[in-house]
Amino acid sequence: MTIKLVQNDTLPVLNATITKDGCLVDLSAATVKFYMVNADTDVVKINGKSCDIIDATKGKVRYSWEAEDTDTIGTYLGEFEVTFTTGKIQTGFKQLTIIIRDDI
Repeated sequence: MTIKLVQNDTLPVLNATITKDGCLVDLSAATVKFYMVNADTDVVKINGKSCDIIDATKGKVRYSWEAEDTDTIGTYLGEFEVTFTTGKIQTGFKQLTIIIRDDI
């Protein structure tokens, strides 16, 4: 999935559904974090900021952009990390491409 934003925008929020092998991931009592890295330089832009769980049994989450998340133009890769109640961590559900273009 590709998300296109303009530099310094904080809307629209990033809504996603966490799935694994085509099945919804139950996020009941889990925590979800969002990570984003520059695709060209591997410089980390977002290092594990919390997501809101919108519908746990359907794997629905929301990440609300902060101003510093979108202040630098470029192409980024993003992903979600889930920590389950067992303490086990799983990443790699879906990799996102985020393009932040210059504000004119």
